Amino acid sequence: MSERKTIQSYEWARVLGALAVVCLHAVVATRLVPELHQGNAALFLAEDVLCVPLTRWAVPVFFMVSGALLLDPGRQMTLEKVGRYVWRMAFILLTIGFAFCVMELVASFGFYGLLTFQAAFLNLLQGLSWGHLWYVYALIGLYLITPILSAYVRVATQRDLAIVALVGYALLCVAPTIDLVAGTKLYAFLGTGSPVVYYLAGYYASNYLELDAKVIGAGALALAANLVAFAFDPELASQLALPEYAFALPFSVLAFVAIRSLLERPMRERGLARALARDSFGIYLLHPLFGHVILRVPALVTLPLPVLQLTIVVVGVAGSVVLTRLLRLLPPFASKL
Repeated sequence: MSERKTIQSYEWARVLGALAVVCLHAVVATRLVPELHQGNAALFLAEDVLCVPLTRWAVPVFFMVSGALLLDPGRQMTLEKVGRYVWRMAFILLTIGFAFCVMELVASFGFYGLLTFQAAFLNLLQGLSWGHLWYVYALIGLYLITPILSAYVRVATQRDLAIVALVGYALLCVAPTIDLVAGTKLYAFLGTGSPVVYYLAGYYASNYLELDAKVIGAGALALAANLVAFAFDPELASQLALPEYAFALPFSVLAFVAIRSLLERPMRERGLARALARDSFGIYLLHPLFGHVILRVPALVTLPLPVLQLTIVVVGVAGSVVLTRLLRLLPPFASKL
């Protein structure tokens, strides 16, 4: 598989993943508005079901793309390079993440000068910025362990990698699923989380998996099991679709392999897809800001729910692209977004 094709397919993964996340958050944000939930319960349930196959694969695939690229034995991940990756994410948290923390406190409690900034910084250190930024925190951890994982994959056989990935999946995804469903505390004995499983799975899938009956069957089975759960307990089924639980990995691997197999085609240099790929990280980071603003405008909240959600998606994507490009005009952000 050529580097060009790999890069192109991963660019498509970033575009589709960013759009999927914006759509997911449009549903989640509107569901949290009490007056919108009244009279729309059936529609929200249908959207929850549709969000599983259409959007829940996105963040796992982001991790898998990172693992496929950064764990490649042909890529030298020196400590200096790791430091640059870590600093990029830390800078994003210290600027955009900190701004979100300040906005959250001001919206909840008002502005109290220096005390607000101190509390916001403490929240940032505790990982209490806006929820979608958990991905950025997780990337810092993954970058820090990349030299260790990279050294391992250079000497590991396919069988070794499969065993490690499956054991990690059992400990970090299956065990939390059992805890959630059965009320046990298996996960209390573990000290890490699911992103490392997706990181390793991305490398494994990029080198050893094809879009065959096994991959399709495992992904379809996991997806079907998650969807069937909605018939018994919709709230539990929605939780089970999250990346830290067992259903997400097989389906996300299917999405990852499908994108690699079906979208290894170049984007038009001046096309919309290329533009979205270039700004995909900014779209992921900034789009919730526009949803929050829209939901504070009374005239917009009265729109039919699908129209309101579509507005959030369109404004979120377009606004994030514009804001990302404006931020890049500032030298510190030029290479960070």
